[in-house]
Amino acid sequence: MNAFNEAIGLLQSQLSVLADDDQFAQLIQQLIIEGQLHYKDTWAGHMTPAIESPALLGQLLAGLHNGNLLSSELYPQLAVIEQQLLDWFYQLFGQSFGHFTHGSSYGNLDALWQAREHNNNSSKLVYGSQAAHYSISKACRILGLNFQAIPTDELGQLKVNALRTACQHAAPLVIVVTAGTSSCGAIDPIDACIEIAREFSSWCHIDAAWGGALILSPTHQHHLFGIALADSVSFDPHKALGQPKPCSMLLYKQPLTIDADFDVDYLTQTPKQTIGGSYGGELFLPLWCSLKLGGEQSFLDRIDHRLQQAEQFALTLKQYTNWWLLHSATGIVCFKPSSNIDLIHLVNLGQLSTAKVNGQAVYRVVFANHTSQAEPLLAALKLYF
Repeated sequence: MNAFNEAIGLLQSQLSVLADDDQFAQLIQQLIIEGQLHYKDTWAGHMTPAIESPALLGQLLAGLHNGNLLSSELYPQLAVIEQQLLDWFYQLFGQSFGHFTHGSSYGNLDALWQAREHNNNSSKLVYGSQAAHYSISKACRILGLNFQAIPTDELGQLKVNALRTACQHAAPLVIVVTAGTSSCGAIDPIDACIEIAREFSSWCHIDAAWGGALILSPTHQHHLFGIALADSVSFDPHKALGQPKPCSMLLYKQPLTIDADFDVDYLTQTPKQTIGGSYGGELFLPLWCSLKLGGEQSFLDRIDHRLQQAEQFALTLKQYTNWWLLHSATGIVCFKPSSNIDLIHLVNLGQLSTAKVNGQAVYRVVFANHTSQAEPLLAALKLYF
């Protein structure tokens, strides 16, 4: 029995208590039905995966624990688990420091803040591809920085020559490299962008919220070659590793040494110089339970499976249609059928989603879910082949 069915059983056992409140019971049933979408083998429209039993156990454990690591001396075991996980990711990504965050929107904001405080470069410019996540532009507005979009090529990747030209005109404070764009899953040329960042004394931040999971797979990690040389990296296990939100992290090369005069007379330790404040096991205990109960191999199997399904889906479309097609290394397949084909009904079912690649409206299939299968998705499309 999977985690969702176990949770359903628990909720349904409590519904009898709510017998005198039919409206509330109906709302619970509606929420259960909504959540079951993620467990369908045709759920591929979004980066919201099904949660497996170990992670659900960790989520429950975090709720029961409810510790606040701003007072880590009270929760030594929780602090040890946090550090063990961070040490594992330091090794994977070649970074030296880091902290868990409530999502990569927070991580990207934190990274640009650290860049502004640490980098000797006085520029207020931030360069990133036109396909960079919207949180980058939003973070720049918060921090008083100016985001400038760099054009992308036909694969959705940042154009390196255009980046170099922009840097020659005005060196930026930060160059943001996207490892797995939200629209089509494209990975910008990491090593070339880092080389340019070094040449112009710019901080290089890699937004690997989606594509960072490839670092776990010996077969696919070459797509992230050079990531260890970045100044900071954000990553979301809640996207590609089947974890519940808000599991995310920001990793970086140098320690946080921002000078700040905080009034912390009610704490025994100075709080971390990060965007976030109070936090506890909700950020990482589900991930820890998944790792302890399933091992690294469970993550590797998940990654390889979903990428195999994405490849099967793309190859079949290429074999049987002449549709425009873009298959990324991160498990997103974008396609554009002939103009008289309308697939909005599949979008409404969560089987597909819509996106834009270089301004072109396309349909998108996201293989983030371990339950998603190429065959039933293709079966829904074969009517139009």
